[in-house]
Amino acid sequence: FIPYSYFSRDTPRKVTGVVTGADGKAHFVLSGTWDDKMEYAKVIHSTRGQTSSEGKQKMVYQTLPPKVIWKKYPLPENAEKMYCFSELALMLNEPVERTAPTDSRLRPDQRLMENGKWDEANVEKQRLEEKQRAVRRRREVEAVQALEHRKNYEGYQPLWFERKLDPLTGELMCVYKGGYWEAKERRDWSMCPDIF
Repeated sequence: FIPYSYFSRDTPRKVTGVVTGADGKAHFVLSGTWDDKMEYAKVIHSTRGQTSSEGKQKMVYQTLPPKVIWKKYPLPENAEKMYCFSELALMLNEPVERTAPTDSRLRPDQRLMENGKWDEANVEKQRLEEKQRAVRRRREVEAVQALEHRKNYEGYQPLWFERKLDPLTGELMCVYKGGYWEAKERRDWSMCPDIF
């Protein structure tokens, strides 16, 4: 990402990158903007260029003609009435049959807001937030009680994911452990907590 200022000569929202192999050799150059389109070009030759003002030596890449790998779709009709969301963004929140009752698309405050019932949506959002705070307080009390009685306390455990260390980065990540698609097939969501 290239930072942009009002006085900059660069294209606003510009993104560039180089795809390299394990040996550090450049194979492709990426360029474009994060909100319009991205292109790639195969590198056929690279040479060292001049040293920049920061003291870094720039690489100069000779490439084949670029090819578009992503282009923004035009916004749907009346987009200004729908927060200028793309067709995809609008579809992502549509309810789907047989989803878990914990699916965020089923949030009652969100449904009310999307139907233009702003006041009701705000009241519902406050109710949901208070419900979440109550659950958090209950878990904190359970943890303290377990500690006082020298018992192990697992706390909240996600239903379909488990936390593991990434062997390459050493960072904590969530890994799917199974169960969701089977529950969806059986239409059995009895294991889901009541979060709404």
